Amino acid sequence: MKPRLTGRDRETATLAGILAEAEQGNGQLVLISGEAGIGKTRLADHAADTARDLGFAVLTGQADPLQTGLAYAPIVSALRNHLDSLESTEMLRGLPDLGRLITDPRLPQPAPGGDPALNRTHMFEAVLRLLHLSAPLLLIIDDLHWADDGTIELVHYLGRGTSNGQFVVLGTCRTPQSGQRLTDLATLVRRNGTELVLQPLNDSDLADLLHDLLGSRPHEHLLQEMSARTKGVPLFVRALAPVLPDGGPLPAIVRDVVLSRLHALDEPERAILDLIAVAATAATAEVLGISPTDPALHNLLRQGHIEEHITGRQLTYRVTHPLYAEVAYAELTESERRKLHAKLAAAIGSDDVLAAAPHYRGAGELVDTEQAIDIFTAAGKRALDVVAAPEAVEYFSRALHLASATDKVPGLLDNLGLAYQGIGDLDAATDIWLKRLAIAEADGDMDRQAALRVQLAVLESERGNPQSADKHVTARMGLTDDVQSAALRVTIAARHWNPADIGRLLDETEATVKDDPRPQAQALRYCVTGFRAAYQGDFSAAHRDLLIAERHGRQSADDVGMIVPFNPLRVHIGICVLIGQIPKAVELATFGTRTSAAFVLPSATYSLRLARTTLLYFTGDLPGALAALDDDLANVAELGLNRLHARMLAHKAHLLAEMGRTDEATQCVKQAAQWRKTHENALEHGLQTAKAAIALVSGHPEHAPDMSTEGYAIREPLISTLRNLVAGQTAIAAKDVTTAQTITDSLRTSGRTAPLLDVLADRFTGLLTSDNEILVQAARRFEEMGAPLLAAQTSLEAAEIVPDREAIKASLDQFQRSGVTPWIDRARRLARANGITQPAGKTDGVLSKREAEIVRFVGHGLSNADIATRLFLSTRTVETHLRNSYRKLDITSRVRLAQWVLQHEDEL
Repeated sequence: MKPRLTGRDRETATLAGILAEAEQGNGQLVLISGEAGIGKTRLADHAADTARDLGFAVLTGQADPLQTGLAYAPIVSALRNHLDSLESTEMLRGLPDLGRLITDPRLPQPAPGGDPALNRTHMFEAVLRLLHLSAPLLLIIDDLHWADDGTIELVHYLGRGTSNGQFVVLGTCRTPQSGQRLTDLATLVRRNGTELVLQPLNDSDLADLLHDLLGSRPHEHLLQEMSARTKGVPLFVRALAPVLPDGGPLPAIVRDVVLSRLHALDEPERAILDLIAVAATAATAEVLGISPTDPALHNLLRQGHIEEHITGRQLTYRVTHPLYAEVAYAELTESERRKLHAKLAAAIGSDDVLAAAPHYRGAGELVDTEQAIDIFTAAGKRALDVVAAPEAVEYFSRALHLASATDKVPGLLDNLGLAYQGIGDLDAATDIWLKRLAIAEADGDMDRQAALRVQLAVLESERGNPQSADKHVTARMGLTDDVQSAALRVTIAARHWNPADIGRLLDETEATVKDDPRPQAQALRYCVTGFRAAYQGDFSAAHRDLLIAERHGRQSADDVGMIVPFNPLRVHIGICVLIGQIPKAVELATFGTRTSAAFVLPSATYSLRLARTTLLYFTGDLPGALAALDDDLANVAELGLNRLHARMLAHKAHLLAEMGRTDEATQCVKQAAQWRKTHENALEHGLQTAKAAIALVSGHPEHAPDMSTEGYAIREPLISTLRNLVAGQTAIAAKDVTTAQTITDSLRTSGRTAPLLDVLADRFTGLLTSDNEILVQAARRFEEMGAPLLAAQTSLEAAEIVPDREAIKASLDQFQRSGVTPWIDRARRLARANGITQPAGKTDGVLSKREAEIVRFVGHGLSNADIATRLFLSTRTVETHLRNSYRKLDITSRVRLAQWVLQHEDEL
């Protein structure tokens, strides 16, 4: 009979209700969190018992501290045992992608190749489908804090699919810390599931637990001492309770208690416990090499040091609590650990890579070298298959170290290069590909040389080395004159080369692929003609050709299919803005960020995300743009995408300047300029835009940089448009009529096929001539295009010439939503000058959902760091939202803000 679960009445009632709801088809994602030893696993076991009583299938998997880097290990364990228990495998026929996760002869084989990110999505969907087919079901993944990122992401994915199914996904973890992937999962649970944060036992519950452990009610002195020592953590109480009745001194920390219990074991018992601790989830009697009737094993079970786990048809042994396993493992010498790992590696064999790889890793030189190479290679390939790049790097590196002089080296270098690209270590990836290229050249392998030149060209471009990138493209074209080489050359040229050289390249490229009927060739052809039309200022033609390029690109199945569609999509987003179709641009950018080209073109996804963030400026959501940029900046910095990092900083500086935060904007400009190692049009123009915006908002438009040297032609649609917008504003503010007219004329010329540029020229014409009617009409056209901030600015400028009370009020509302403080101040001055009473700031309808969330937490007394952890944001993003929230309100509302949101918490 299991011991009573003490002090968890509320939690057990909640879990019972969740399981009852799941019976009706309303599943949930549940996260049980708390500090080590608080009783998370014990509560999860209780939920499992309740589920079984209701007729649920129960699947359990446990992450292990000695297998932290092994992708999806706990879920593989849970699903494999479930498959073993199935009487019929009929349901598996429709789940081919499940074979990417689990090697099982009953599963259909997945299709080879394809986009790694898309394959992983299909794999996730297959697991979700299996759970639906096996319902009613409870899936428990224990100790998620030791799980790899892939496991956490899969739990996240499954949790989102529980709402319309008869299954519950339950995870346990130690309290997530800021910056961990678990915080993202915890955020999802708080919004759409149930989080049970276990607290220490109070004195009453502690007394009940001690009564159960000791057989009698503890006296007051003992209770107080236990409370002070354990802080109400059940594991610590259970560990300390046996030593209390004899009056012996209490250990200062639980580690001492654990060690005292371990040291009390005789030699056979300690040997078995150490072996189980090292074996983790693979600790069957067969692997351990012991009989189930072994007296030492029986004593460990009776004393509560280990416990039995029955999963499917298999009986395994585990140390009662992971802390015991940690302490036992830490007590071993390195030599002892290696011997145990070697013993387990031999017992497990090479058939189960998932179980064997950690032991081959831990055994060092005590296992056969060739077997170790094979195991590490298989583990690395499995990690690549499930897009677990860090794990792949580790295993391929280990295999390469052992295989330094064998014929296995080329294949290992191929895989290791991909793995390094997957984690964003572009320097290491380049070094690996160069080593692989040297081998291919020595072997005279022309096909492999051509493929490697692609990888190196992309990486050198990513690293900001356009000359080196082009040398690799040229070398590839000497090996094979194909579409991919031409596509790469266009990509690199668009990033780095002088625009004067691009026209010649586009002509040469079109001539090369014009008569090639393959989809990738036609995608490149129309990409090129679209680019040429854009460079020549015919944006309507560019729009038409890029639509055709995207259609052909989606039909392409080879590597170029990742590169060619990315180019027209990135440019097409900007062209949609130019032709006045901003909602369509947002749609394209949103679609583009759903796919990942991280293993082929690492910055593709984040380049599109930057385009989407830029679009938020045109739609007037500057706070949202800043928040998205903060998150993306952290990611690209971690990936080492320095060129893109600099462009994002420049764009952030522009947004900050528009919001009146010039000091922060200046710092961003300085940071971005540090990465200006090579000339790149996008970065240079982004920095010019930011500096001009800072000068304008600071009241010194004459200090704006001189942009005339490179002219005002539209090259990169989004970047050039923003640059010309700010350049025109600063010229007019500085009363530089000549420059302002030059910019206006340039916009008018380009505007023949770009309505947004035409209306921008109208705006500047209206300002130069003080023509109210032109400005009013321009504001209306901006609004129709989906550019509310530009519309509000132009409408206010018109009202400054001929006052319009409604226009002033509407502009002020838009400025407040956008958080553009300089424009807010300007509108308020105009309102006061025209006797317009400004209503007191209101909370209802002003705060965004995210701002309301943050302010609610402020009302609860949480710090910015705590809020950042709860909402999976950076602290700076929280501060940005708070600052914007307060700017939207008057003084009285600011004082009452926290109180108000607490009273209306349900409405928010």
